[in-house]
Amino acid sequence: MKLGIRIIDLYRGTDILGKYRQLKKLASDDKAHEKLRNDHMIRFLGTIKSANQYYSRLLQSVSDQEINHSPTEVLSRLPFADKHFINQHFREIFTPIENRGYQKKKTGGSTGEPFYYYVDKEHLSWMWAHNYLFWNRCSGYEPGDPFVTIAGNSLRTVNRQLSEGFYHKLQNNYFITGDVISEELKINRRRLSGAVLIYGYPSSIENLLNTMPGLPAQFKKLRAIFTTSEQLLPKVRERIEKAFGRPVFDIYGANDGGILGCECPEKNGFHYNSLNCYVETMINDDGLSELVLTNLSSYNFPFVRYRVGDIGSTTNAPCSCGLSWPRITDLKGRARDLIRTRDGKSVHGSFFNQVFFRFQEVDGYRILQHPDYSVEVFVHTRHDDVFMDVSQQVVEAIRQELPQLTVSVSRMETRNPTNNKFKLIESHVS
Repeated sequence: MKLGIRIIDLYRGTDILGKYRQLKKLASDDKAHEKLRNDHMIRFLGTIKSANQYYSRLLQSVSDQEINHSPTEVLSRLPFADKHFINQHFREIFTPIENRGYQKKKTGGSTGEPFYYYVDKEHLSWMWAHNYLFWNRCSGYEPGDPFVTIAGNSLRTVNRQLSEGFYHKLQNNYFITGDVISEELKINRRRLSGAVLIYGYPSSIENLLNTMPGLPAQFKKLRAIFTTSEQLLPKVRERIEKAFGRPVFDIYGANDGGILGCECPEKNGFHYNSLNCYVETMINDDGLSELVLTNLSSYNFPFVRYRVGDIGSTTNAPCSCGLSWPRITDLKGRARDLIRTRDGKSVHGSFFNQVFFRFQEVDGYRILQHPDYSVEVFVHTRHDDVFMDVSQQVVEAIRQELPQLTVSVSRMETRNPTNNKFKLIESHVS
């Protein structure tokens, strides 16, 4: 079935299979990987210096020798960027390069104003190749093996040259739409029986389990589940692993910033595609370590020192899985997922993950902070008759750690009924 991936490469102008083979070789050759990573940064900086309307001005005083000798130092002189900055300079930043393919993208629609941008075809090649590499390392998957996707719009693969259905067929991907899941949903059980892995939103996979408890038995060859696009809560991971009897590996990605990271079998952070993305960290105004990304393949529309808004740290320490590539650790999600107190403190949403992990009866929650700093916690319990007792215990657990917060608990009637990506933490404090 690799023929299907080759056809996709041909029509899209990508080289996913070529990059995949390259990454498999580099996984056991640290020196070659480090040299190629350095070459990618040098080539990127040299290109935006000579061809990009916005960055050519900033780099005009920098010599090619400086770029070749100290590319990371040169990069550190450039300004940070975010979505507002990029929109402000859009016409200059978007400078198409002749004979270098690109594709229009959109993000941010579910959590903020839609953000339009472009990514190079080379970027797409590296992103999918990295995905395939970790599917391979964690489950033995090879490009063309059958898999099932359970997700919403962000994982739909729409292309002008190929219809969506034909595209999925070439991938050997059975796509189950996760936007709305009901008992009327028709499932092709034959397609499930041959799938070697599941890829999708954790909420969509879990909601499908709620609707069809007997679903796991239909998977005869399943080796692993890979979750993406949403924060994977500890309880959700635990439930999916128990239901399928297979390990769950989480994937972290930011398409605009060019990063894709995946857990390895040791689950000690996210090994990311450093050939495609250079990652820095900065301490933001809330005192948190924020990831800063430079997309090394985005020549037509550069993302340089891009503040994607995610909180996490990086490490180059060796991983016990044997792969020496850098990792993102202590990943906590979006910087905007913060609850604020009147005395100026900021509490990240991951705090609530740990609180609710103690309560086995809680199988869903959402946090809403009102403009007056009060916090309303919406809780869904497995059994209605325990809601009052659990609610009181939840309030006490939160107040024990954060006595300055006014906390109330309300019943969550339905757990994420639409399966759309949703905001777990929402604060309306200015």
